[in-house]
Amino acid sequence: MTEDDGQTPSPGPSAGTEFVIPDGYAPEIAALVRYWTRITPPDGLPGRQHFDPADIPELLPHLWMADVYRDPWRFWIRLVGTAVVNYSGRDSTGKWCTEQFPNFEESAGYRDMARCAEQGVPVFRTAKQLASDGPRQSQRVHLPLAADGRKVDIILSLTRYVFVRV
Repeated sequence: MTEDDGQTPSPGPSAGTEFVIPDGYAPEIAALVRYWTRITPPDGLPGRQHFDPADIPELLPHLWMADVYRDPWRFWIRLVGTAVVNYSGRDSTGKWCTEQFPNFEESAGYRDMARCAEQGVPVFRTAKQLASDGPRQSQRVHLPLAADGRKVDIILSLTRYVFVRV
């Protein structure tokens, strides 16, 4: 898997901010970003208390959430949607990212999650993958959630796997 195929910088959040979804991204990512923007309170970040899975049932198979720990940055996988489990062949729910992904702390995925948590901004990533059924691309967005509106304590993510035409 390559890691640096394209990251789009994200502006800091504020009430009414609209985020530009990178070209070619799956519509599910755009739908989640629109939902996250809609639940963002005017004075800070949305928290888990604002997020209602019943509002976006069609996105749930592609969602995953990680609890954020600081000093040093660590990420504990709170839940993983069924589409992500089916694609990866494992359920990482209840595990540390460092347990599930070799060299995680040196990866672009780690840097993306740390950036999302530290800066409180959405982070987008595209990565190429070679799957048994052909080349694919993973498209991902990390969205910050903060119970107090400021300090990110959960990262809400959506990953879509798409075939790459060669």
